[in-house]
Amino acid sequence: MKIEIKHRWNGTVLFSHECEENTMKITLAMAINAQANLSGSNLRDSDLRGSNLSGSNLTPIRDDIWAVLSGAPSEVPSLILALKSGSVDGSAYTGICSCLVGTLDDARDPTLPLRAPISRNYNRPAERFFMGINEGDTPETNQFSKLALEWSEQWLTAMHAAFCPELLPIKPLT
Repeated sequence: MKIEIKHRWNGTVLFSHECEENTMKITLAMAINAQANLSGSNLRDSDLRGSNLSGSNLTPIRDDIWAVLSGAPSEVPSLILALKSGSVDGSAYTGICSCLVGTLDDARDPTLPLRAPISRNYNRPAERFFMGINEGDTPETNQFSKLALEWSEQWLTAMHAAFCPELLPIKPLT
């Protein structure tokens, strides 16, 4: 069976693989081994459970998410709640369920001074990552949501430690 990985927006084939009993997991592993450029790929609805991406370097994505969070620090707790409740849809910039920047924008407190707007750029690594989260996905059901929650909580903890250490919960040493 032949499986193609296509560009999310224009449908061009970024990588294809054909073998008996082929799966998206096998095709993705072959693409990674071939160092295929999958930027822009549409892996939505792909079952990647059990995929071993341990050699993947996700640091640039995490750092980009942290850069976005740094532009809207007051809204990060709302993002965390949205991720936990399944209220993030990585394909939409507006509405009750929206992507990273959209969720932060929707959570902005209008009584606070206006912050600089965060650029809405679907090619940005953070937004590409959030495209792996559908409305209803929670950290328990979606790897992207789980990692986005971990990174958001790590960012918030680091900011509290740096600027408001009195807000940090005291954890016993183990």
